[in-house]
Amino acid sequence: MFPLRSVSTYAALGLTAAVGGAAAVGAVALLGGFEDGTTTVTETSAAARTEAAPTTDGEALSVNEIYERAAPGVVQVTSTNRDIDTSAGSAPPALGSGFVVDKAGHIVTNYHVVQGGDRISVSFSNRDTVDAKLVGTDPSTDLALLEVETSSRALTPLELGDSDKVEVGDRVVAIGNPFGLDRTATAGIVSALQRLIRAPNRFTIDHVIQTDAPINRGNSGG
Repeated sequence: MFPLRSVSTYAALGLTAAVGGAAAVGAVALLGGFEDGTTTVTETSAAARTEAAPTTDGEALSVNEIYERAAPGVVQVTSTNRDIDTSAGSAPPALGSGFVVDKAGHIVTNYHVVQGGDRISVSFSNRDTVDAKLVGTDPSTDLALLEVETSSRALTPLELGDSDKVEVGDRVVAIGNPFGLDRTATAGIVSALQRLIRAPNRFTIDHVIQTDAPINRGNSGG
């Protein structure tokens, strides 16, 4: 089990909260090669781009190749709070995304996706759905760490990238579950670095990477 400080460690390794209608962690890969590129982004509006970019060794990865590598590690997160009622009855479940970080079953998502939930479930690319346990939170960076018990073969960890190597103009791919849809890919570029945004608890998050890759509700934690 990861202690709470490990969630903050993920932030230091390239994860911070981002904005896509609501705060959202994004599984995001540099088009130059996924192994160098899981990071977090802030969304602005722009059309998706699909062209590939060269890697440092002269090779290129297309959006399709990035998706094929990364999508199995992206999950859908559903959080239900049966204690909250609305005029129409029980509140609908919160839907978001997450991504696998190790073979032990740990998954990173956004804190606001699971906040207040009394049951959390995770759906994998093979459509298996399992219950998840909340094992760490950091509301000030809008991050949460989940743990699931499932076969290690069902877990495809995504490598964390080095955000210090990101430059304005780098092409990126974001993978998540917008509007509850299964694993959608969008593409764009890094628009700016060192942005400041606020977590839902109003804590200031710095060193945020901004991209114009479309990120919508449900992408949170992707």
